[in-house]
Amino acid sequence: MNKRITHVIFTVATVATFSVINSLNPLNFGTITAYASSYELTDLEMQPSGGGDINLYENDNYTKELDNSKELKKTYYAKVSSDRSKVVFNTSGFDGTVKIFKDHSSKVYNDGDPISVFSGKTTFYIRLYDVYDENKPTNCKQEYKVIVKKYTSEEEKEMSDDTQGDIYLKTIELDYGDTPLNFDREKSTYDVNVGADVKSIAIKAEPDDGATTVKINNLTVDENDGYKKMVNLDPGDNKIEISLSQEYEEKRTYTLNINRGATTANASNNVSATTNTNGKTASSGDANSTQTANNGSTNNNNENNDINTKALNKWIKVGDKWKYNDGFGNPIKNTWYYDSTYGRTYYFDSNGNMFTGWLNLNNNWYFLNSNGAMETGWKQLGYNWYYLDYDGKMKTGWFEDSDGKYYYLYESNGAMAHDTTINGYKLGSNGAWIK
Repeated sequence: MNKRITHVIFTVATVATFSVINSLNPLNFGTITAYASSYELTDLEMQPSGGGDINLYENDNYTKELDNSKELKKTYYAKVSSDRSKVVFNTSGFDGTVKIFKDHSSKVYNDGDPISVFSGKTTFYIRLYDVYDENKPTNCKQEYKVIVKKYTSEEEKEMSDDTQGDIYLKTIELDYGDTPLNFDREKSTYDVNVGADVKSIAIKAEPDDGATTVKINNLTVDENDGYKKMVNLDPGDNKIEISLSQEYEEKRTYTLNINRGATTANASNNVSATTNTNGKTASSGDANSTQTANNGSTNNNNENNDINTKALNKWIKVGDKWKYNDGFGNPIKNTWYYDSTYGRTYYFDSNGNMFTGWLNLNNNWYFLNSNGAMETGWKQLGYNWYYLDYDGKMKTGWFEDSDGKYYYLYESNGAMAHDTTINGYKLGSNGAWIK
């Protein structure tokens, strides 16, 4: 399923590119840098603010999904459900300034900012600049447009009644093993109340037929992951959609309306994220504290490790390694995890251990500090400075910082160049280009 714009930009060989740069006036350096990287994005992604993905389409009746093999278009369409109050845009591939606008609003947004979306159609503009001038917001080098349709609850009900096919789930299970839903495969909507301390919940949605594709909030789950997915919960109402489809165009949607904030006494389905083991309540810890659940004993024996590894939605420490257990008590593996309590992102390796140091993933470098948190922005490591993008990716090549200064980050290792000259451009002791 296409859910992001990917566009391959063929770059000119380094020698040829900088031959052009050297022939230009240094006063036009902003244009030079943009020329080297092109006024194009390599990646544009739209997401709900609570996580997941939103598909992009090439037509306004949402039948032709984005074709990554074709040349990048400048206008796309998307649709969101009635419960989606905000969306987030993430971009990459352009070294200049990216700003996001929406129609009928003068507010300016950056990558990753939650942006409100209202019922009906809203047009978002993603604009690329050499230098952004707040007095001339339309004076950009490139513009992408995404037209978003937000449905009302009445429209969704009408569409749901018309599209339910003859395919079903075998079961829906939440974190706690026993389904608190009184599941009926013919029933499409369920209301669940959970406590305010439930920040994420694991959902298992197993189909009747193994040939059925299952998606939870638009992300595919299958037998390899046990048809399970961790879903973050915002305070208040959360709408989670479980969609089924088969190649013969049969479709069905189940909806979970989960309200986070109800007390245990008021929770009609008696769902809570707090667990009690041997008389000691286990609460969420951070990556700098040891999680124990054996009446306060901190000895690192096998019994204690076994209890810790059964904790749900918790940080635990096994030996000298930090792990994070999902809602089924299993350590998460080979994945990023954003902990909303601490506002930091962590990575867990194939053994479920929290990763620290330099991480190479899908040909991108990331740095996770000694506490496991992913770093962003400028970072000094040893004698070298590095710049890590908003999503943690190490940048290389020419780079314009938010202060309007230009820096060069070596292609070989990402380290900032300083006290040197790169293709005729002199860099000072702080790495900034001396104009």
